[in-house]
Formats: sequence, structure tokens, C-alpha cells
Amino acid sequence: MNKRTKALVAGGAGAVILLGTAGTFALWSDTETVPGAVVTGGKLALTAEQPGVEWKAYNIDTNAFIADEDNKIDLVAGVKLVGTTTITPELKGEYLKAELTTKTGEPVPTWLNVEWKVGDDVLTAATSAESPGSPSVVLTPATVGANETLTVSIRLADQDGDVDEAGDFDGADLTGESWSPENFTVTLKQLPPSQAQS
Repeated sequence: MNKRTKALVAGGAGAVILLGTAGTFALWSDTETVPGAVVTGGKLALTAEQPGVEWKAYNIDTNAFIADEDNKIDLVAGVKLVGTTTITPELKGEYLKAELTTKTGEPVPTWLNVEWKVGDDVLTAATSAESPGSPSVVLTPATVGANETLTVSIRLADQDGDVDEAGDFDGADLTGESWSPENFTVTLKQLPPSQAQS
């Protein structure tokens, strides 16, 4: 190999080395510490007191106590059967709302009026897709107590028929009627966050 060829080869090798190192440089960086977050889990739970519901009869007009009852009664006008039990709804969490609904194993007949309450809150017809029309109340961690009294009041519905001069019905016979739901179901279900913020 002559001197000129050797010079060209050496020059070419040098060019390759220069090209291979031409893009090497240090990138800038910096680090800071920012505050973190503490995330804990929330809670939704429902406990019902055992053995169950305590039943009493009351005068509708005066709300005066009449007698202790079991869960079977021949109901007459002017008397209501009131059942109470203790439930413990537990709610913990930001933006948490839950709907408490009650359901009877058998639909309420038209000859009866049934009203549910949690504490002093009367349950109204639910609008949720899961239990449309069922008695319900919306609870939050701020509004729910450690123990809540669940009350169901059962009385005869206003009857249609002939009345006498004193305004009383001219006889009534409901002996063929019966309502016997074996169990009441109480459900506590979280509402979507979009509803919880409203």
C-alpha cells in the first residue's frame, strides 16, 4: 500500500471516530421533594339487631300505647301496629352517599298503609334503578348515627263505603284479607359519585 493510500485510510478512520463521538454530551437534571398524600379506605356496612322486630299496638288518634303484640294481629280501625328494631349503618368516606331501602317479601295490599322510618326520617319512594318505588332514605357519614331505630307502622287504609250520620262506616269485614310477608329486607347501597356531589 503506497503512502497516499495509507493516508486516505488513516484519514477515513479518524473521520469515523470523530463522527462516533460527536453526539456525546451530559443532559441536565434536577430533583425536588413535594408533599405526598395519605389515602385510606372508606366503609359501607349495615348490621341489624337480633332477634328482630319488637311489635306494639298504638291508638292512631292519640298515639297512646295499647299493648305489646307479636307479629300477628287482627287489625281494626283506629289501631296501628308498630314494629321497631335497631340497625347500625356505617358510612365512612369522602363524597359518600348511600340509599337505604326496605322491601317486603310480599307487596303491600291496598287495604293497608305501611310507613317506614329511620330515626325521624320517613322513607319515601326510591328513584334508584335497583329498587324503584321502594321506601328509601339517603344517608351520609354526617347524617347517620351509630345506632338508628328502624320503624314500620301498619294500619288499615281509608276504606271506601257507606257511612252513617255520625260519619262512621256502616259495617266492615276484612276477615278474608291477610298480609304475611315472612321477612323485611333492608339494603344499604352506595349512590354513584355524581349523585353524591349534588
